[in-house]
Amino acid sequence: MKPPKLKHVSVKELRKHFSARVFAVPKLQREFVWDGKRAAALLDSISKGMPIGVVLIWQTKPQQYDLLRKSLNVLPEFDTDSPFGWFLIDGQQRLSVLHEAYSGGIRKNASGADVDFGRVCFVLNHDVEEEDHANFVYRKPVTREHVPIQDILSAHWWQHFKGYPKYLLKRIADCRNRILQYQVPILFVHSNDLEEVRSVFLRINSQGMTIGSADRAFARASKVDLRDLAHELRAGINNAFQDIEFTAILQGFAFVTEERELDVGQRALEATIAWWERKIDKDGTKSEFYGRWKKYRTAFGQAVAYLQSNFEVPHSGFLPSVNMLATLSVFFFHHPAAPSAKQRSEIRKWFWATGVGVRYSGRGYRQNLMGDVRFFRRLASSSAATFKFTDLVDPNDLSRQEYTKHSSLTNAFYCLLGCQKPRYLANGQPITPANYASLADRRDRHHIFPRQLLANHGFNHREYNSICNISFIAAIEHRRFGMKRPRYYLDEYRKKKHFPAAMRSHLIPYDRSSGLWATGVKKAYTQFRRRRLHELCHAFEKQAGIKLFRKS
Repeated sequence: MKPPKLKHVSVKELRKHFSARVFAVPKLQREFVWDGKRAAALLDSISKGMPIGVVLIWQTKPQQYDLLRKSLNVLPEFDTDSPFGWFLIDGQQRLSVLHEAYSGGIRKNASGADVDFGRVCFVLNHDVEEEDHANFVYRKPVTREHVPIQDILSAHWWQHFKGYPKYLLKRIADCRNRILQYQVPILFVHSNDLEEVRSVFLRINSQGMTIGSADRAFARASKVDLRDLAHELRAGINNAFQDIEFTAILQGFAFVTEERELDVGQRALEATIAWWERKIDKDGTKSEFYGRWKKYRTAFGQAVAYLQSNFEVPHSGFLPSVNMLATLSVFFFHHPAAPSAKQRSEIRKWFWATGVGVRYSGRGYRQNLMGDVRFFRRLASSSAATFKFTDLVDPNDLSRQEYTKHSSLTNAFYCLLGCQKPRYLANGQPITPANYASLADRRDRHHIFPRQLLANHGFNHREYNSICNISFIAAIEHRRFGMKRPRYYLDEYRKKKHFPAAMRSHLIPYDRSSGLWATGVKKAYTQFRRRRLHELCHAFEKQAGIKLFRKS
């Protein structure tokens, strides 16, 4: 590889290059991943003359144009009639922001979130005594206070600010000049060896913004459009699961590439891609790869649908582990038809044991993942295959788990509550998942013994936030309960016909010895927590059909 050459290009000159469509995004690059705040932070650094890092460009010839990514880009589509290409190896995010700063458009990032560049605003009036104030913020424009960057950079910029006093116009003009004259360092690499360029890409990204296993695998894939295929797979499944991590998708594909030694993690992903690339070179065709991927894509969709409909997993946030999709996909890959009654029973054991036993995290996750892949291969071909679970869980682990902690066990608990078809206390009618399934909003996670009540009586957050004290109660009912003790707020429902069924639907014990009706708060909650723990353990084992917990 020839020694790289460093040049400095002003933001004003970059605009000409954007218009000439000279920048190309190779398949090894990620899609646009920044959000509005990061875009504003970049403009803020530029306006203050701070360094923003070197943009790395691979200058190559037309024969490499088949390596272009033709979708998922923010930059203008590359002009393939150009006699040379500027392939962005590092700096795509920064150049994408600078391009959109001129237009103020709305773009989706890799997470599916809208980034509205019309909200990247220059702060006209800030506290002069504030030392490290932000020149740019991401917010709605406000006349004479927060002005959008695309108005500042427009050719006839002054027309957007008619009526502004001279001192504000001067600030805008100064900001415009600082940005347009800012010198972006660009390092040009000349090489015809794709492997050299890949190595440079991975080395640079591992030094800066760390890329994940999926991005490293995408970077290794040159024979197939793996990133596009992964996006298509994710777009084709239920909307509630379209934020599934690409790593889990690729891990599942590695599991169904049976010709390779079974493994998990980054090594497995990269080795799987390398194996397919060698095979494509040897066979001279991609048909087997695309055939395998098509079958896997269907299997992955079946796994999503099965978990959603059989275990009350309304969206990806309720999954005890995202890798459950990778392993269950193996079963549907080898068994596309609906599972038999025996197979359904074994899948049920696996789901609850994996969630409650936290089997896909910690030291044993690798062996558990590989063991489950082998199990699902056997189960797909023979209903005689049996799921074994021997590492029984301490019930106290359940009692100690806080509902505020996003974990495999907490999500398994939410799925368990969903499987009970929870009902409103007021009328006994079913509560729809839409009314309790938002992990971002905990208002429908009700403390059976109110949190503040317990705090006032000396219980700490680990005790009052225990999942043993949580149920799905709609916010409209929750607000009525306030800080009342259960014996008071439940009293109005106690004599209603539907009360026993409603309480059972929340796995809440309600007999005399449950603790709900006791007078002393400390004694009542201690008694209730012990009884609720017993109810939850029993319910988990009933759902699984096997023993999950040790005797406490």
